[in-house]
Amino acid sequence: MGNRLYVSYWHHGLFILDISDMSRPKVVAHTNTSPAFPHPTHTCLPIPQSLKGRRIMVVADEDVAKLRPSPPSFTWIYDITVEQMPLPIATFQVPGLDVDGSPQAAMSGCHQPSERFNGTVIPFAWFAQGLRLVDIADPFAPRELGHFLPDPAEGEDRPSSNDVTIDDRGLIYLVDRIRGVDIIETNAFG
Repeated sequence: MGNRLYVSYWHHGLFILDISDMSRPKVVAHTNTSPAFPHPTHTCLPIPQSLKGRRIMVVADEDVAKLRPSPPSFTWIYDITVEQMPLPIATFQVPGLDVDGSPQAAMSGCHQPSERFNGTVIPFAWFAQGLRLVDIADPFAPRELGHFLPDPAEGEDRPSSNDVTIDDRGLIYLVDRIRGVDIIETNAFG
């Protein structure tokens, strides 16, 4: 976004880079929740408009390659108003997925958000939990507006929602890691 590059760096956290000179990127900020949180950082998605007077970035941890047995991964909301000091201000987990903090199988939790979205509603691929529509209008209290749980691919016991995007008409495309794609209509965008 502009002269900034927002980089997820797996178990090494996230970086904000100044790319004014593409041949010499400069570190603006680095933060890492690992190893305290055992999931790798998958996506850093800066939000183009300010929310509650703050610059916001959605950061998704992927529910694979866990450093140790753990509950499912989730997504973070960071305040990057002072970009040299990214500050986590909220998290979002699918309601009821992490009941007691006990370890669950990989690919139960978060995978990634769509990098295309409308307003403050962001479509997420949530591995075994399908499509989640998360509204971050209040970045301190993200909330789910809707969801779609696809049927598992033939021979599988649960979905494996992997990628998600939205087109200019508002149709959402949810790809299963094993096989298949679902095209979903919603009125969640307004």
